Amino acid sequence: MITEFLSKKDFTWVDVQEPETEDFERLNTDFSLPYLLVQDCLRPEHLPKYEESEEGGHFLMLRSFDNESHHHDTSVQELTRKIALFINENRLVTIHRIELPYLASVAEKSKKTDLPKTLHGLVHQVILSVIRTYDAPVLRLQDLYDGFEHEVLAKKNEHLSTTRIYHFRRQTFILKRILRQTSDTLYRGKDFWEENPSMLQDLRENVDQLYFQLEEVSINFEHLFNLHVALNDQRANDVMKILTIFSSILLPLNFIASFYGMNFDHLPGIHSTSAVAILSFVMLVITIMAGWYFKRKGWFVTARE
Repeated sequence: MITEFLSKKDFTWVDVQEPETEDFERLNTDFSLPYLLVQDCLRPEHLPKYEESEEGGHFLMLRSFDNESHHHDTSVQELTRKIALFINENRLVTIHRIELPYLASVAEKSKKTDLPKTLHGLVHQVILSVIRTYDAPVLRLQDLYDGFEHEVLAKKNEHLSTTRIYHFRRQTFILKRILRQTSDTLYRGKDFWEENPSMLQDLRENVDQLYFQLEEVSINFEHLFNLHVALNDQRANDVMKILTIFSSILLPLNFIASFYGMNFDHLPGIHSTSAVAILSFVMLVITIMAGWYFKRKGWFVTARE
């Protein structure tokens, strides 16, 4: 479906949603768009890229974040939606498969005001709206990191969900990859912005800001995860320490009990009426002395304390 979003004196904006066969023919004849580049718009695996056609037009392939995606999605196709921009002297053509509300918002805003006044300004607003779709997921990933940090440092959960960790790390990696390639794509199309370098700088600064936010979250999470592993190792060491203490205390008592449990008649004190009291006293003294020794060495102090 081809819709004229915006028509001004010096430029027009045509939007194509879910193009069909007749739409391809019109795009090729009426708008003189390269057939192969139009076909590229329909391939879901394409990442951000820039090309300049032989006729002097500019082609941008970008990906915006899909607000309908789920928190467990972990692929580029699930998390983002592709949008193609064909730019010539006085026309912008955007092509996408599903409805993208932010495009309609840009068109509605442009109709109500005199801005943008140039085609470059319109392209700047459209690309900026694509970049701004990543604001919400970046903030959500920051909140997820804060939740992980609270669980680890407050020791509320000693066993973090591996599924949550996988989804978090995978989504962070994908968004960083898309943002970095978007920045590189904008730089490769710098010739289009030759007369308006400040617009290109503004777009790249917005992309870089989001990228560095994710980079900070990613680095902090790696440190937090290493801390989580170290704390779990320390807890395991504390358990082994307690087991060692009890084993060391019970070992001599077990030896004495085993020694006098042997089936022989000739054992020291075997027929003495006070043997049980004496042995019980000796075992009690051994237990108290072992406990005092381990406490003096600080073995009863755990990592939690």
